[in-house]
Amino acid sequence: MRFLPLRDSDTFLVKTCLILLCGLPLLGACNSDEPAELTSEQRLGLYLEGALGYFAKGDLDRAQQQVQFGLGVDPRNERLLLLLGDIHQLRGTTPDIQMAEAIFRDHPAQHDFRVRLGLAKALERMGVVYDEAAEAIRSGERSTESLDPTARANELSANALTAWAEAKDNYKATLEIQLGEMGAIGGLVRVCALLGEEAESMEWSGKLIEVLESSSRIRRLELEDASLAATRERDLRAAIKRNNDMIIKAHLHVSSILRRQGRLQEAVDELGSVISIDPELAQAYSRRAQIYYDLAQYQRASDTLQSFLKLSAQLPFDHPDIRQAYALMRRCKDALSASDLLGAKD
Repeated sequence: MRFLPLRDSDTFLVKTCLILLCGLPLLGACNSDEPAELTSEQRLGLYLEGALGYFAKGDLDRAQQQVQFGLGVDPRNERLLLLLGDIHQLRGTTPDIQMAEAIFRDHPAQHDFRVRLGLAKALERMGVVYDEAAEAIRSGERSTESLDPTARANELSANALTAWAEAKDNYKATLEIQLGEMGAIGGLVRVCALLGEEAESMEWSGKLIEVLESSSRIRRLELEDASLAATRERDLRAAIKRNNDMIIKAHLHVSSILRRQGRLQEAVDELGSVISIDPELAQAYSRRAQIYYDLAQYQRASDTLQSFLKLSAQLPFDHPDIRQAYALMRRCKDALSASDLLGAKD
């Protein structure tokens, strides 16, 4: 079930619910088995520790319950409010994202980069909600009470742009507080693209790749330590793998923009960077083959398609990607035959 975004008139209701949630002590806190002599600070510590433990396990309901117990003791506790915002953000429903936005906006520690980052993420996601609602109304998939559906769709699209612009400001504010924060740089890659600012999106992609590569270099140096514990080595290799996955996504993103802009050779080069990181990533070959075809480099396109098909041997013959690859290969063959024929006539 989808939810329509809240209108401005409903914002007061969201904030009021949040205040009530944070301000009222719950009965569970009074019925706990903890010794009566515990101080408020000790109780807060126990609730925070419990909430973090449940959050790490992915048990969001119990984590939120512990947060609420703690907020019953201190309704403006910065760490508990930050965790509550993260819990709502992770749930990901539209009401939860709206609640996360309200929490981060009202958070007492606006100087904390995690608060600005949390608000930026919530705004980015709300922009997507607005945009999807607008498209659903335009397509007729979603009805609206508005007498003018087109005007309502345009209003929602405008709301999306406003949300993304504010998200961009908050991602930049995050970087002013925490230089090199990868979550903020990645967010700027996305929101700039959503705002149609492709050149800036590519710039941030380049910065993200630099930060990730630097992070991986540091971890590889640590891997050279012969006395490294096995668990630490496993964690380092996992971190390098995560970095590589993000680098690949950044290169694919830049390649897509370059191709859309007609900068085909640069787009091919970006895909070459992807293949150098992961030589077995099939989609990099399929994308590269299509660009080679657009460049009229038909033999290269055909050879690249062969690589794609070899890496995609596990897919059934009637899979859309396989069928598309064979169709492109036929076009390459026809183009090469036509070229040979013209050469023979000359």
